Amino acid sequence: MSEASMSTAAAQPALEAVRSRRSWSKVTDAAPTRSELVTLLSAAGRVADHSSLRPWRAIELRGDDRLVLGAAIAEASGDSKPSTKPLRAPLVIAIVASYKKSDKVPRWEQEAVASGVAHTLSLLLDEAGWGVIWRTGGYTRSKAVAAAHGLGHNEELLGWLYVGGKPESSRPGRRKAVDARSHLTRMPGVTTLPDELGSSHDDDAERASAEKAAKKKRQAQKHQKKCAKKKQKKAEKPVDWAQKANKAEKKARHADKKARKALRHAEKRAQKAQRARDRVDADQRGDVVA
Repeated sequence: MSEASMSTAAAQPALEAVRSRRSWSKVTDAAPTRSELVTLLSAAGRVADHSSLRPWRAIELRGDDRLVLGAAIAEASGDSKPSTKPLRAPLVIAIVASYKKSDKVPRWEQEAVASGVAHTLSLLLDEAGWGVIWRTGGYTRSKAVAAAHGLGHNEELLGWLYVGGKPESSRPGRRKAVDARSHLTRMPGVTTLPDELGSSHDDDAERASAEKAAKKKRQAQKHQKKCAKKKQKKAEKPVDWAQKANKAEKKARHADKKARKALRHAEKRAQKAQRARDRVDADQRGDVVA
């Protein structure tokens, strides 16, 4: 990492945390303690919240709690055996939208707050060194699953954060950079002066060019590595001279057979030509040729 990049990371830790975030579908059996979870959840609860309603809550599932969830998922899905999905992580955090009565804050806005808490918590857990993935499913808001979580009539389940240790053997994930320019627009009818977009456009073009060059470099390195591996494998493989001799003899026999066939064909054509000449000479002499 360059000095400039290190300086940026130190000055903007939140930016770097968001950029480096990825989903971890496989995690180890390690998990954050309740005390650590409370600290992170307290910070995640500081998302923008109209009227400070706190329209959310979280439920931590550990140990046999996950078996209860597995049974509820099976019931909701119509399966005879309990689902093993909740056992994929040592800690499963259910994110619940807990709606409050309000004349100013509609239901959808309260659900957005709960979603914001879930996403922020996932970022904080990731930054703290834990592997996280947000999982949902068609059974998320089923009656069986709601009952298993003890949800009230004014609550809905948004999904679960599966949390565990990050496997050391896992490769860092690569996520495509988001082209914000295609999602950032102006109000209809508003024009933007060229000089307002010039610098950002140049930066985007330069970044895209650098990413393209980096991709080509990775592809070239991968190709070179593959070729080198093939050469090494070929060099290490012992030479079977008897097999080579057999192949050479087979090719020689094939070539000889082909040559004899060509010679016979040439002889037949020569004979055919000779008969044609004999017929012409006979016609000229007035002889009758049978």
